Amino acid sequence: MGRHTRESVVEAAKAAATRSNGPLSKREFTRLTGISDRQIYYLFPQGGWPKIKELAGLEPHPKIKDPLSDERLLAEFHRVVSALGAIPSWHAFASMATVGPDTLRRRFGGRQGTLQRYQEWLEQNHPDAPISELLQIKSKHEIVTPAILTSEPSQPPQWAKGSGVVFGAPMNFRGLRHAPINEQGVVYLFGMVSRELGLIVEAIQASFPDCEAKRCVDSKRSRWQRVRIEFEFRSSNFFREHRHDPAGCDMIVCWEHDWPECPLEVIELRRVIDKLEG
Repeated sequence: MGRHTRESVVEAAKAAATRSNGPLSKREFTRLTGISDRQIYYLFPQGGWPKIKELAGLEPHPKIKDPLSDERLLAEFHRVVSALGAIPSWHAFASMATVGPDTLRRRFGGRQGTLQRYQEWLEQNHPDAPISELLQIKSKHEIVTPAILTSEPSQPPQWAKGSGVVFGAPMNFRGLRHAPINEQGVVYLFGMVSRELGLIVEAIQASFPDCEAKRCVDSKRSRWQRVRIEFEFRSSNFFREHRHDPAGCDMIVCWEHDWPECPLEVIELRRVIDKLEG
């Protein structure tokens, strides 16, 4: 098989869709094209299979239901707003909501975009809600909130660090109240979602690589393949801090993927939990 590019993979997805019996799943795509999971995430580290479907113009599979619809996100934002009686900062939202603030920021285009969509949602769903009077639309692209709404800054005030445990950003994911701030947190979170990632863990060890696992590469014949995993807080730590040899590993599992040129497959857990929240 020749060397694939992003463009050739997208074209392969389009061609496979015409041969598939129904909506094209990733499993069917790999069976029809021979393009592996590793190749998919090597070329599309930030989006993986969903990004390929988007670029190829493919319809979502009917068995995959988006649990984070616009309606649900805006309803959850409204629940937090109603509880506070004011527009929350992202910090306050993260501590009270059942979805992460990054999900809203990406979906609606930052804070301004979120408030614009929320204003429209209020007009359609709760036009008489007292909170609607607190939102003032200055122009089509700009929202101004009165001082009463901005008593909490978009970033929490920074206090002098004292003794004691330091936590990551507040979040609410299956009992994990704060985001990881180190590799140990990444390992713990990976254990919570490894099954949903389709990975069977064989061993966790102190030596490189950190984890021996298996994943299904042919569901029809039930064929599984070994995958060697290294845990990092940031993907760039793999080489910049630890000087690991990529030849000894197949995948990096991290909280933050900040190494665009990474030669390995990367699973960024903060994106995974955005999809699994709720």
